[in-house]
Amino acid sequence: MPQLTSKTALVTGGARGVGREIVRRLARDGADIAFVYGASTAAAEDTVRELQDLGVKAKGYFADLDKPETLPALVAAVLGDFGKIDILVNCAGVFTVGMLSDLSFADYERAMRINLDSVYYMTSEVAKVLSPGSRVISISSTLAERAGGAGIAVYNATKAGVSSLARSWAHDLGPRGILVNALQLGHVNTDMNPDTTDYHHEMIKRIPLGRYAEPAEIAGVVAFLAGPDAAYITGATINVDGGLNA
Repeated sequence: MPQLTSKTALVTGGARGVGREIVRRLARDGADIAFVYGASTAAAEDTVRELQDLGVKAKGYFADLDKPETLPALVAAVLGDFGKIDILVNCAGVFTVGMLSDLSFADYERAMRINLDSVYYMTSEVAKVLSPGSRVISISSTLAERAGGAGIAVYNATKAGVSSLARSWAHDLGPRGILVNALQLGHVNTDMNPDTTDYHHEMIKRIPLGRYAEPAEIAGVVAFLAGPDAAYITGATINVDGGLNA
């Protein structure tokens, strides 16, 4: 029997890239899937059909993560449709680039709202209904721990916050039997970050495994953390980066 049968997962950013591969994997493992999407309506509809063909219940929910205060109502809608949430995956985010002298405060605030505030609002609301054994998994970055270069300070700060929240929430929610972890990703081959650019050819020299990750490899680690074999892992920030942060 698939290891997540009878579980319900809520995944932000589930219509594209890494998030879409995560919902595919969790569905193959038997979980019913609620996912949040933004501008990708057609991709969301395709994802729902694909998941339903796997025999699980699936529904996409539009949300503007730039307005994280709207997320409690979204969680209420998911609970109305699915009845419960067992697994929360905070995957959605934006990559904000700009030097300190150039990046506007509005750009800074938007990155904080989408990458960090939405994780706080979503998790704090979902945590109210999680039962013992439930999982919270947030997608962070190796840049939470290292600068990496110029012009990405704001992105780095948001991901440092995501990793720190995961470690701290493990203490908050551990007494209830709820596990909280974060994956700190390196470079992943998606349409937003393809491994075929000139930048890729330079970056790959710094990755011990000599390649970008594929989205399915990230999804596999999420599925492990969501499953029964990870029952004693909480408060961890796990690098999934091909050795980049070693």
